[in-house]
Amino acid sequence: MRRFIGTALALCLLAGCAGGPEADADAAFTRYWQCAHGAAMAHAADTALDAQAVAMRAQADCYGAYEDYKTQKTRHVRSVVPAHDRAMAVTLAESEAFERRKDVTARLRELVIDAR
Repeated sequence: MRRFIGTALALCLLAGCAGGPEADADAAFTRYWQCAHGAAMAHAADTALDAQAVAMRAQADCYGAYEDYKTQKTRHVRSVVPAHDRAMAVTLAESEAFERRKDVTARLRELVIDAR
């Protein structure tokens, strides 16, 4: 039994279960998504705003969560590239975070339309 637990723990560590920059970035994105989704649903009933405006308001409400996600994503990308490519890693991470932000905005817009 001890051997099994030791093997399972080793596999878990190899798979990234112990955390680290990637897990931190994933957790930060989850917090960002939950914030944005909650904010969009809170504003969805306001028919004075179109769905895009609701999505943008939700993004504004959750800008801090987005910034945290972007920071964690940058740490993750920097952790997997060679030291001489760190500047490129920052650019890549920020670009990827921005693309995900656009995807979140589009998805929020769809959810608001569906909720109405």
